[in-house]
Amino acid sequence: MNVRDVLGEPESWPSHLNGEHHGNPNMRGAFITHVIAAGDQIAIQTQGAPCGETFSVFLIADQNLRERTVRALRHGAEVHEVVAATL
Repeated sequence: MNVRDVLGEPESWPSHLNGEHHGNPNMRGAFITHVIAAGDQIAIQTQGAPCGETFSVFLIADQNLRERTVRALRHGAEVHEVVAATL
């Protein structure tokens, strides 16, 4: 199992900025700037993509899977490399 199995393809990630939904982003070249875990949710902020900065939130109910996913989401890493990481 890899991060992609949990979060899906980066281009399918919803981007929520300023409380608005901006559709599915073009994540080519994006890198992770922040990862926030709270309760059963993970928030991922990226920048460097053609679509600009993104902020996506995911609900992952399984605590073990959520913790492994958070560990794989390395600050500064390229998004497409991260989603290929094995959990």
